[in-house]
Amino acid sequence: MFNRNRTIFLIFVISIFSSAVFAASSPRMRPYAGIGLLVFSSSNTDLNQDLQLPLYEEPGLLRIGMLNSSSSPGNAWLFGSSEKTPPLIVSAQKGDWVRVIYDDAGREAWLEPQNRGHFESWDQFLRQQTGSMIPGLPSHYYLLHQQPGGKSLTALTPKQVFKVLKLENTWSMVLTSQAQIGWLRWCDDDGRLLVRLDH
Repeated sequence: MFNRNRTIFLIFVISIFSSAVFAASSPRMRPYAGIGLLVFSSSNTDLNQDLQLPLYEEPGLLRIGMLNSSSSPGNAWLFGSSEKTPPLIVSAQKGDWVRVIYDDAGREAWLEPQNRGHFESWDQFLRQQTGSMIPGLPSHYYLLHQQPGGKSLTALTPKQVFKVLKLENTWSMVLTSQAQIGWLRWCDDDGRLLVRLDH
């Protein structure tokens, strides 16, 4: 009986330890790309100290909280380590209002940027940016193609840097650090991001 209880206890301890290790090593959830980004103005020198925008359940109705620079808006890990407030992914737009993903849990709310920021499409935002692929993707996403969906030229690594030249649907034309031009997917069929900026 003692040995049986001891065995059950050991199995319990091992399962808890395994779960903790798995949780610690699991990759971040890639966010949905939405329709574009809310990019905050870098011309306002006090932006990092003063950014305070109310969040609403619906445009102008039912305030649910505040967005401020000290709360470190979600998905900052995708946009490099620059000092300015990282952009927020926009999932919808109504007039001057945008629905943004405001934290790493993927929660969304409406806000009115006023003069603090402006909407940019992914094509506007990514063009001429330097980036890399997100680590831990299925291997086919690292393939550089001659044309969108065409013959593969080479495989990139997650650390390999490229410059985005233009976007075409879910594909981006890039110039790699080895001076090779080709096409990579920038978001998957579900609309989740595959690239991150390299600052």
